[in-house]
Amino acid sequence: MIRTASQEQQLTVDIPSEWLAGLDWQPNMLQEVIQIGIQQLKIRQALALYQAGGCSLGYVAEKFQIPRQALIIAARAKGIEPLFTETTVQEELGELINDI
Repeated sequence: MIRTASQEQQLTVDIPSEWLAGLDWQPNMLQEVIQIGIQQLKIRQALALYQAGGCSLGYVAEKFQIPRQALIIAARAKGIEPLFTETTVQEELGELINDI
């Protein structure tokens, strides 16, 4: 069942057996698989938006509801260097001051 704020949808998914090869697969694992997949998709889309420019990692982390530290780790793993502009530096400093 997929639950959104306004509705639920039931989906039937055929999973090729080779995708599950070597796993001790349990039916209750499907929710975990979907959560991991959605999180990875959000990270991929967030990093694409960040690389397109005009926004900070903090902004895209908030937009996609991803912990900022997780997004930073994913960016570094993909070799994406932070783009520092006056605006992003001010945002980062503002967050640091607010955390103190």
